[in-house]
Amino acid sequence: MRASPLSAIAVAALLVFAGCSGLPGTGENEPTPDASPSDFPNASAIDQSVFDRHATAMGNTSFTLTTVKNRTDRSPPFREENFTHMNDTGRILAEPGASQYLGHTSGYFSGNGSTYSNGSVAYVLSRENDWTEVRDLTHRSIFNESGEHYLWRGLFNNDSGTQHDHAAIDATFEREGVETFRGVPVMRYEATGVDALSDSWAGGENASSWYEEFSATLLLDEDGVIRHYEYEFVWTEYHTRRIAESYTLSDVGSTDVEKPDWAANATAGS
Repeated sequence: MRASPLSAIAVAALLVFAGCSGLPGTGENEPTPDASPSDFPNASAIDQSVFDRHATAMGNTSFTLTTVKNRTDRSPPFREENFTHMNDTGRILAEPGASQYLGHTSGYFSGNGSTYSNGSVAYVLSRENDWTEVRDLTHRSIFNESGEHYLWRGLFNNDSGTQHDHAAIDATFEREGVETFRGVPVMRYEATGVDALSDSWAGGENASSWYEEFSATLLLDEDGVIRHYEYEFVWTEYHTRRIAESYTLSDVGSTDVEKPDWAANATAGS
């Protein structure tokens, strides 16, 4: 069996994936969007540069980021019916202007715990082992606010994250129209089918030789902020059968982060 051109998954502590099973905050109860298609980029402009535009638009704005992860691996012997399912969820409250971040994680990859950072020190709580410790982050940020990492890259400036974010955003997208997402006008961009993938992400081969299914959805507001991003890869023949992930932004400009009681009571090494 060939190794995948995309690494299996190197998960940063707050990077988690989601099933693409319907977007939160959309539906019949949403108001008619007060925006024109001309207010949004053409589909041809959707590539990795949207991550940088997102970071520029956010600046020092506070936000809450909800992330969910689903991964399915084939378990030896590699029979179709023999799978291992792994799930993970996370929620990050970010207040960059005050250098305060609070993250909660639960699931297979990141465990059950919380981390709070005030810019120089990180306080880490493990709910599984009932311990709290203080980590000195003088030279590292708990949340990397630069470029394409700004939306999701999490704890301890971990740069070992997945390439699937980039493979999905480099696909060929189509504009599907303006809608309202959690009260904000957005343009829906969708990429569907393996043919939408760039062959460069399949080791220069035809993407269909690696992947059986692919889909991605991007909801972009008028300021270039990514309100929601999700994708799914299904392999034809690989140890990892399926990966799906999503990121949902909310409470932009209104997220407040406070030092939790458990962090206030923590001592170094406790």
